[in-house]
Amino acid sequence: MNFLKLVLDASAFISGFLPQEDEYYTVYDVIDELQDEQSKERFSYFLNSGKIIIKEPDPKSIKNVEEKAQRTGDKLSLTDIKLIAIAIETSSEIISEDYGIQNICSIFGIKFNSIRESGIKKVIRWEYYCIGCREIFSKNTTICENCGNLIKRRPIK
Repeated sequence: MNFLKLVLDASAFISGFLPQEDEYYTVYDVIDELQDEQSKERFSYFLNSGKIIIKEPDPKSIKNVEEKAQRTGDKLSLTDIKLIAIAIETSSEIISEDYGIQNICSIFGIKFNSIRESGIKKVIRWEYYCIGCREIFSKNTTICENCGNLIKRRPIK
């Protein structure tokens, strides 16, 4: 019997993902993202039954993922970055509804699955632009320094 190695983000627990006989990983930060009682109970079941390993990634893996996300313009949380880093370190697939995670997984060649959504179809690179003057900015800018309008993101064509 072939067992899969899967990294689970918060959306797996929120969406009702149930364990099989596979190997599961997550990071401590995911626990803080679980708000509703059902998700917390589902996570507790995984943990108490020994079905999941909570792991912290190597700082080098984190840096590697951060660099790729910087190049695509994806805004990922540290939790998202850690989950991708764990997937790389354990040669695992990721269960996530998050398109940013899926986008970076595509770049690394990491398989991903979505529970509710169909998932992304191709890698997306983002640019951040002012809705007023159309000037291009870094992803960390929220207000245009030229005209004061909001900065939005759009896929680069």
